[in-house]
Amino acid sequence: MLAVIGCERCLPRHQVESVPVQPYPSCGEGPLPEGEVLEEGVLRNGPIMREQVVERYEVRRRGCLNVITVRQEWLRQVTDVEAVFDEDWNPLRIWKRMAVPGEEATTEDIRLYELRNDPPTMTERRGDEVVHREIRGAAPIAVVGPGRAIVTAWIRANPDLAVGESVSGPVLDFRELYENIDDVALRRDPDREEESLGRRVRVYTVFGRESIFTDDEGRVLGDLAGLRPSESLDTPEPETVPMHAPMDPVNTP
Repeated sequence: MLAVIGCERCLPRHQVESVPVQPYPSCGEGPLPEGEVLEEGVLRNGPIMREQVVERYEVRRRGCLNVITVRQEWLRQVTDVEAVFDEDWNPLRIWKRMAVPGEEATTEDIRLYELRNDPPTMTERRGDEVVHREIRGAAPIAVVGPGRAIVTAWIRANPDLAVGESVSGPVLDFRELYENIDDVALRRDPDREEESLGRRVRVYTVFGRESIFTDDEGRVLGDLAGLRPSESLDTPEPETVPMHAPMDPVNTP
Protein backbone atom coordinates (compact mmCIF):
# COMPACT_ATOMS: atom_id res chain seq x y z
CA MET A 1 0.00 0.00 0.00
CA LEU A 2 2.82 2.43 0.85
CA ALA A 3 4.42 1.78 -2.53
CA VAL A 4 1.12 2.55 -4.27
CA ILE A 5 0.72 5.81 -2.34
CA GLY A 6 4.30 6.78 -3.09
CA CYS A 7 3.79 6.08 -6.79
CA GLU A 8 0.58 8.12 -6.82
CA ARG A 9 2.42 11.12 -5.41
CA CYS A 10 5.08 10.86 -8.12
CA LEU A 11 2.48 11.43 -10.84
CA PRO A 12 1.89 14.92 -12.31
CA ARG A 13 -1.24 15.06 -10.14
CA HIS A 14 -2.51 13.07 -7.17
CA GLN A 15 -5.82 12.71 -5.37
CA VAL A 16 -6.43 14.43 -2.03
CA GLU A 17 -9.37 14.54 0.37
CA SER A 18 -10.12 18.22 -0.17
CA VAL A 19 -8.68 21.43 -1.61
CA PRO A 20 -8.95 25.09 -0.53
CA VAL A 21 -12.04 26.75 -2.01
CA GLN A 22 -11.35 30.17 -3.51
CA PRO A 23 -14.03 32.74 -4.37
CA TYR A 24 -14.53 33.64 -8.01
CA PRO A 25 -11.93 36.30 -8.89
CA SER A 26 -13.12 39.87 -8.35
CA CYS A 27 -11.90 43.46 -8.38
CA GLY A 28 -13.11 44.26 -4.89
CA GLU A 29 -16.63 44.85 -3.66
CA GLY A 30 -19.58 44.51 -6.00
CA PRO A 31 -20.17 42.32 -9.05
CA LEU A 32 -17.80 42.26 -11.99
CA PRO A 33 -18.80 44.51 -14.90
CA GLU A 34 -19.67 42.88 -18.21
CA GLY A 35 -16.68 44.78 -19.57
CA GLU A 36 -15.58 45.11 -23.16
CA VAL A 37 -14.82 42.55 -25.85
CA LEU A 38 -11.21 42.77 -26.97
CA GLU A 39 -11.48 40.02 -29.56
CA GLU A 40 -13.93 37.39 -30.75
CA GLY A 41 -14.14 35.03 -33.65
CA VAL A 42 -14.54 31.57 -35.11
CA LEU A 43 -11.63 29.41 -36.21
CA ARG A 44 -11.96 26.19 -38.15
CA ASN A 45 -9.84 23.82 -40.14
CA GLY A 46 -8.88 24.53 -43.70
CA PRO A 47 -8.65 22.02 -46.55
CA ILE A 48 -5.35 20.47 -45.40
CA MET A 49 -6.74 19.31 -42.03
CA ARG A 50 -8.53 15.98 -41.71
CA GLU A 51 -10.57 16.55 -38.56
CA GLN A 52 -13.52 18.95 -38.69
CA VAL A 53 -12.67 21.28 -35.79
CA VAL A 54 -14.49 24.51 -34.93
CA GLU A 55 -13.28 26.94 -32.25
CA ARG A 56 -15.53 29.80 -31.11
CA TYR A 57 -13.89 32.21 -28.72
CA GLU A 58 -14.12 35.57 -26.98
CA VAL A 59 -11.51 37.66 -25.17
CA ARG A 60 -13.11 40.10 -22.73
CA ARG A 61 -11.76 42.64 -20.24
CA ARG A 62 -13.88 42.75 -17.08
CA GLY A 63 -12.60 45.48 -14.81
CA CYS A 64 -9.21 44.38 -13.45
CA LEU A 65 -9.58 40.90 -14.99
CA ASN A 66 -9.24 39.39 -18.45
CA VAL A 67 -11.49 36.46 -19.37
CA ILE A 68 -11.18 34.12 -22.34
CA THR A 69 -14.03 31.76 -23.22
CA VAL A 70 -13.61 29.01 -25.79
CA ARG A 71 -15.85 26.35 -27.27
CA GLN A 72 -14.07 23.69 -29.32
CA GLU A 73 -16.28 21.32 -31.29
CA TRP A 74 -15.37 18.24 -33.27
CA LEU A 75 -16.95 14.92 -34.11
CA ARG A 76 -16.19 13.14 -30.84
CA GLN A 77 -16.25 15.91 -28.24
CA VAL A 78 -17.39 19.40 -27.29
CA THR A 79 -15.19 21.31 -24.85
CA ASP A 80 -16.11 24.59 -23.13
CA VAL A 81 -13.47 26.64 -21.32
CA GLU A 82 -13.46 29.81 -19.26
CA ALA A 83 -10.01 31.10 -18.30
CA VAL A 84 -9.66 34.02 -15.88
CA PHE A 85 -6.48 36.13 -15.81
CA ASP A 86 -5.42 39.18 -13.84
CA GLU A 87 -4.82 42.51 -15.57
CA ASP A 88 -1.28 41.40 -16.53
CA TRP A 89 -2.55 38.13 -18.04
CA ASN A 90 -1.34 35.91 -15.20
CA PRO A 91 -3.70 32.89 -15.01
CA LEU A 92 -5.86 32.66 -11.90
CA ARG A 93 -8.57 30.09 -12.56
CA ILE A 94 -9.61 27.71 -15.35
CA TRP A 95 -12.99 26.01 -15.80
CA LYS A 96 -13.43 23.23 -18.37
CA ARG A 97 -16.39 21.09 -19.42
CA MET A 98 -16.01 18.11 -21.76
CA ALA A 99 -18.99 16.31 -23.26
CA VAL A 100 -19.69 13.79 -26.01
CA PRO A 101 -22.30 15.04 -28.50
CA GLY A 102 -25.62 13.27 -27.98
CA GLU A 103 -24.72 11.78 -24.59
CA GLU A 104 -26.58 12.48 -21.33
CA ALA A 105 -25.56 15.41 -19.13
CA THR A 106 -24.49 12.95 -16.42
CA THR A 107 -21.54 11.91 -18.61
CA GLU A 108 -20.09 15.44 -18.70
CA ASP A 109 -16.62 15.90 -17.22
CA ILE A 110 -16.34 19.29 -15.45
CA ARG A 111 -13.02 20.44 -14.02
CA LEU A 112 -11.97 23.53 -12.07
CA TYR A 113 -8.27 24.39 -11.94
CA GLU A 114 -7.54 26.76 -9.06
CA LEU A 115 -4.16 28.30 -9.76
CA ARG A 116 -4.25 30.60 -6.72
CA ASN A 117 -3.80 27.55 -4.48
CA ASP A 118 -0.33 26.36 -3.54
CA PRO A 119 0.13 23.83 -4.99
CA PRO A 120 -2.35 24.36 -7.84
CA THR A 121 -5.43 22.16 -7.52
CA MET A 122 -8.11 20.57 -9.65
CA THR A 123 -11.66 19.61 -8.72
CA GLU A 124 -13.41 17.22 -11.10
CA ARG A 125 -17.05 16.16 -11.29
CA ARG A 126 -18.52 13.33 -13.35
CA GLY A 127 -22.16 12.73 -12.55
CA ASP A 128 -22.45 12.66 -8.76
CA GLU A 129 -18.77 11.85 -8.17
CA VAL A 130 -16.45 14.69 -7.13
CA VAL A 131 -12.68 14.20 -6.93
CA HIS A 132 -10.00 16.64 -5.75
CA ARG A 133 -6.40 16.60 -6.91
CA GLU A 134 -3.19 18.53 -6.39
CA ILE A 135 -1.08 19.23 -9.47
CA ARG A 136 2.67 19.03 -9.01
CA GLY A 137 4.58 22.13 -10.03
CA ALA A 138 4.98 25.84 -9.41
CA ALA A 139 2.25 28.39 -10.00
CA PRO A 140 1.89 28.60 -13.80
CA ILE A 141 2.87 31.74 -15.66
CA ALA A 142 0.66 30.66 -18.57
CA VAL A 143 -1.81 27.98 -19.64
CA VAL A 144 -2.34 25.93 -22.79
CA GLY A 145 -5.78 24.47 -23.39
CA PRO A 146 -8.23 23.40 -26.08
CA GLY A 147 -8.13 25.79 -29.02
CA ARG A 148 -5.63 28.48 -29.93
CA ALA A 149 -7.25 31.55 -28.34
CA ILE A 150 -6.05 30.52 -24.87
CA VAL A 151 -2.40 30.87 -25.93
CA THR A 152 -2.95 34.51 -26.90
CA ALA A 153 -3.05 35.38 -23.18
CA TRP A 154 0.63 34.40 -22.96
CA ILE A 155 1.34 36.40 -26.11
CA ARG A 156 -0.51 39.46 -24.75
CA ALA A 157 1.48 39.17 -21.52
CA ASN A 158 4.69 39.61 -23.57
CA PRO A 159 3.88 42.31 -26.13
CA ASP A 160 7.52 43.38 -26.55
CA LEU A 161 8.87 39.92 -27.39
CA ALA A 162 11.17 40.42 -30.38
CA VAL A 163 11.77 38.01 -33.23
CA GLY A 164 14.14 35.29 -32.03
CA GLU A 165 13.40 35.90 -28.36
CA SER A 166 11.56 33.54 -26.04
CA VAL A 167 10.10 33.41 -22.55
CA SER A 168 9.70 30.28 -20.49
CA GLY A 169 8.38 29.04 -17.19
CA PRO A 170 5.89 26.64 -15.61
CA VAL A 171 2.85 26.19 -17.85
CA LEU A 172 -0.35 24.26 -17.16
CA ASP A 173 -1.31 22.11 -20.15
CA PHE A 174 -4.94 21.05 -19.64
CA ARG A 175 -5.75 19.83 -23.15
CA GLU A 176 -5.62 16.14 -22.35
CA LEU A 177 -7.35 14.00 -19.71
CA TYR A 178 -4.19 14.06 -17.57
CA GLU A 179 -3.09 17.65 -17.10
CA ASN A 180 0.39 18.63 -16.01
CA ILE A 181 2.64 21.60 -15.25
CA ASP A 182 5.93 21.64 -17.14
CA ASP A 183 8.55 24.20 -18.09
CA VAL A 184 7.56 25.43 -21.56
CA ALA A 185 8.90 28.16 -23.84
CA LEU A 186 7.02 30.66 -26.00
CA ARG A 187 9.22 31.74 -28.92
CA ARG A 188 8.59 34.46 -31.46
CA ASP A 189 9.66 33.32 -34.90
CA PRO A 190 10.13 35.49 -38.01
CA ASP A 191 6.96 36.97 -39.46
CA ARG A 192 5.67 35.31 -42.61
CA GLU A 193 3.54 36.22 -45.59
CA GLU A 194 0.60 33.85 -45.27
CA GLU A 195 -0.94 33.38 -48.70
CA SER A 196 -4.11 31.74 -47.35
CA LEU A 197 -4.83 34.91 -45.34
CA GLY A 198 -3.48 37.39 -47.84
CA ARG A 199 -1.37 39.17 -45.24
CA ARG A 200 1.70 39.17 -43.07
CA VAL A 201 1.32 37.38 -39.74
CA ARG A 202 3.34 37.08 -36.57
CA VAL A 203 4.42 33.55 -35.70
CA TYR A 204 4.69 32.28 -32.13
CA THR A 205 5.73 28.72 -31.28
CA VAL A 206 5.09 26.73 -28.10
CA PHE A 207 6.48 23.30 -27.19
CA GLY A 208 9.05 23.89 -29.94
CA ARG A 209 6.64 22.66 -32.62
CA GLU A 210 3.16 24.25 -32.39
CA SER A 211 3.13 27.52 -34.34
CA ILE A 212 0.31 30.05 -33.99
CA PHE A 213 -0.42 33.05 -36.22
CA THR A 214 -1.50 36.44 -34.83
CA ASP A 215 -1.76 40.04 -35.94
CA ASP A 216 0.42 42.76 -34.41
CA GLU A 217 -1.97 43.14 -31.45
CA GLY A 218 -1.92 39.45 -30.56
CA ARG A 219 -5.30 38.54 -32.06
CA VAL A 220 -5.23 34.93 -33.20
CA LEU A 221 -5.43 34.27 -36.95
CA GLY A 222 -4.86 30.52 -37.09
CA ASP A 223 -1.96 28.12 -36.92
CA LEU A 224 0.60 26.31 -39.04
CA ALA A 225 -1.54 23.14 -39.01
CA GLY A 226 -4.27 24.85 -41.05
CA LEU A 227 -6.68 26.43 -38.57
CA ARG A 228 -8.08 29.63 -40.11
CA PRO A 229 -10.69 32.34 -39.41
CA SER A 230 -14.04 30.98 -40.56
CA GLU A 231 -14.73 33.98 -42.80
CA SER A 232 -11.56 33.28 -44.81
CA LEU A 233 -12.79 29.82 -45.89
CA ASP A 234 -15.09 28.97 -48.78
CA THR A 235 -16.95 26.15 -47.04
CA PRO A 236 -20.04 26.89 -44.89
CA GLU A 237 -19.58 27.28 -41.14
CA PRO A 238 -21.14 24.37 -39.20
CA GLU A 239 -23.92 25.11 -36.73
CA THR A 240 -22.94 25.02 -33.07
CA VAL A 241 -23.59 21.78 -31.19
CA PRO A 242 -26.36 22.19 -28.57
CA MET A 243 -25.55 21.39 -24.94
CA HIS A 244 -27.81 20.28 -22.08
CA ALA A 245 -27.07 23.45 -20.09
CA PRO A 246 -25.16 26.71 -20.58
CA MET A 247 -21.70 27.20 -19.14
CA ASP A 248 -21.74 27.76 -15.37
CA PRO A 249 -18.13 28.32 -14.29
CA VAL A 250 -19.16 30.10 -11.08
CA ASN A 251 -21.35 27.38 -9.54
CA THR A 252 -19.85 24.18 -10.96
CA PRO A 253 -18.34 21.69 -10.40
